[in-house]
Amino acid sequence: MSKASSDLVAFETSGSSGAAKPIVRTESSLQEDAAALVREFPSVWGDPSVTVVSSVRPEHMYGARWRVRAPRKANLPVDPALVLSVEQLLDLARRYGRLLFVTTPSFLEKAVAHPDFPRLKGHLASVVTSGSLLRTETAAAVQTLVGISPLEIFGCTEAGTVASRRQSEGPLWKVYSPVNVEPCPGGLSVDSPFALSRPYVMSDAIEPEDARHFRLLGRTDRRVKILESYVSLPDVEVAFESHPFVARAHAVVYGADIPRIGLLIVPAPAAFDPPPPTLAAFNSRLRADLRAKIPPAAFPRRIRLVRQLPANEQGKVTAAAARKALDLWAREPFVTDWSCVAGTPAATLVFPADLPCFQGHFPGMPVLPGVAQLYYLRHFARQAFLDFPDAATYRRLKFQKIIRPGTPVALRVVRTDNAFDCSLAGPNGLCSSCLVAGGTP
Repeated sequence: MSKASSDLVAFETSGSSGAAKPIVRTESSLQEDAAALVREFPSVWGDPSVTVVSSVRPEHMYGARWRVRAPRKANLPVDPALVLSVEQLLDLARRYGRLLFVTTPSFLEKAVAHPDFPRLKGHLASVVTSGSLLRTETAAAVQTLVGISPLEIFGCTEAGTVASRRQSEGPLWKVYSPVNVEPCPGGLSVDSPFALSRPYVMSDAIEPEDARHFRLLGRTDRRVKILESYVSLPDVEVAFESHPFVARAHAVVYGADIPRIGLLIVPAPAAFDPPPPTLAAFNSRLRADLRAKIPPAAFPRRIRLVRQLPANEQGKVTAAAARKALDLWAREPFVTDWSCVAGTPAATLVFPADLPCFQGHFPGMPVLPGVAQLYYLRHFARQAFLDFPDAATYRRLKFQKIIRPGTPVALRVVRTDNAFDCSLAGPNGLCSSCLVAGGTP
């Protein structure tokens, strides 16, 4: 976000469907929008005892309106810190008592799996989420664990807030009072007094229920031509997520000359009961089971397993981030168990025999190379600790036992005063360990 002139403020879109685009809004329209938000949602802004906290940066449109301008209009205090973890949220609850939490679906998905998240019950007055759609099971888990039905906001940087819903009240979206919407050939036509261009066409298909309510059907800009056939990427994702082995799926097109579909999969626990011997065996099982649901042209040519989708701060998976994850040579092992207690992540990893890092190391007796062990330690540590260093010094590095394909290995990362204590341990004891500190020797 930056000031473009005395009354213009520049933002950038999330880039979820391509490159981020600059968007300019007037300061006066942002102020009017904030006042309308306060009028629209009195149950959110009407409690003077709450403090606004957020996991969303203020330079994004969503953050600028919900954690800066609307709280100011409602005369509510705002804590300036960016919330990065459930532990930090608990600290803020102890400090302020009751919180209005502005966040994203990706944060909530991680939060509901945290063992301490239920301790926020009674402290969260409201939870507001936007950036992508909140999964039904996540919305239900938030309500069960902390007694709050999240308020979902649907909109875009170009037009602002378009609609809202609480899933506890049903699947329909309620149109934001100052806005009018209607289906159009390109998707959804939005007439908003807070947008610079009227109407603005969003690439989202809807099914109107009445003049002020609709069902959201999906994106219209994720339909691609593959081998003379048109393929809906959301339909591919839905088909894979219907399989008991798949918790999440995200499809993306790759290949400049001949476009193909690639797929990132977050496996479900059932996929590892027991773990398959190879990645190829896992993919073959999916292909056999889903053959009747997915036409040949739409079946992904490249599948990568990931512990979590590469969502950005707004909770969206951009096409660039998905392609980067798809192209990584160092594929993830099977993560058969993952937990984070008191800020300390612990996981069980199983390295399938066809991981590229086993090739040639050694013929007839594959062993996980030491450099690969360090890579995976850093890879998973960075998922748990956002401040895990990129440039690092590895101290007290020890390799004590070999890691063979198919052997369950316990990953542990503990934050110390000035470093991270990392280790991999197999059934017969410690395999490797090191202290990782920021900087270079």
